[in-house]
Amino acid sequence: MRTSKLVAAGVCVACIGLFGCEREADNAREISFTADVLPILEASCIECHDVAAEGVAASGVNLSDYEGVMQGTNFGPIVVPNSSESSALYLVVAHKTDPEIHMPPHHPTAMAEGRGTTLDENEVETIRDWIDQGAQNN
Repeated sequence: MRTSKLVAAGVCVACIGLFGCEREADNAREISFTADVLPILEASCIECHDVAAEGVAASGVNLSDYEGVMQGTNFGPIVVPNSSESSALYLVVAHKTDPEIHMPPHHPTAMAEGRGTTLDENEVETIRDWIDQGAQNN
């Protein structure tokens, strides 16, 4: 009898844990390109990656709107919907690439020019989550 109560209690705890995890995943906040991602890009990236700026001239990356973000570079896309780990946009702002291509630039020369404020953890997570949620134009 005692063993069956322990098993029942264990099953109950396991179910609570599973339902708690499901609820957490279901309640994940949907990230909006317009409301969440674009303001980050405007604050930290547009100075160099707007239509007439040096970043666009050098790489073709125009981050001023959704279409530009999804077009990517002269060499291909920088966002792979549903895969932040395959998306150059996420990798460079999360500093998971060679330091010379981290964005925004923060190497000594860039810092001397007053550029290079690294995105904070929440901003990087917002970009990651937007990509992992499908990189929608919302």
